[in-house]
Amino acid sequence: MKRWMIAALMVLATGHVYAQKTCITDVFKLMPDSIMPYLSVNNRLDFVDFLESGMKAEVRNQLGGISEMTALTEDSLSIKMNDALKVDMLLMRLDEPVDTINQIVVVIETFMTDSIYGESSVRIYTPEWQCITKRHIPLNQEQRQRVERIRLQNILKWNEDKLNKS
Repeated sequence: MKRWMIAALMVLATGHVYAQKTCITDVFKLMPDSIMPYLSVNNRLDFVDFLESGMKAEVRNQLGGISEMTALTEDSLSIKMNDALKVDMLLMRLDEPVDTINQIVVVIETFMTDSIYGESSVRIYTPEWQCITKRHIPLNQEQRQRVERIRLQNILKWNEDKLNKS
């Protein structure tokens, strides 16, 4: 009887965890170091704590420089890793699940060079940080536009900053 009760409680507890709405901070905290070796687990936790406390979210990264989380919402975050790299993460729910995946994490890295052109790369993961390599992820039009808008804003903002320094 005790085993049955324990098993039932575990099933209920597991179902409760999966029923809760996932937010970007949950996913970000669990991100493996290999995805963003610039930041340690403590750096990521500090970012979230600082912003939630209304403080400036700056940390000393693994290379000894300063990284700053500049924005945090329920489904997105932005980090200025250094003067040459900005990372944006978006947590998106898929209208059409792929296999068993109904949410994805879109990571947009914008690299700034000495030229007037920046360059962005977009990678897609499951919330458990498994890289999705399928050719077609069914993003709706609004989601595709959101990713493209962030890519372009990062490059245009960087160009504007570069021109203002000249």
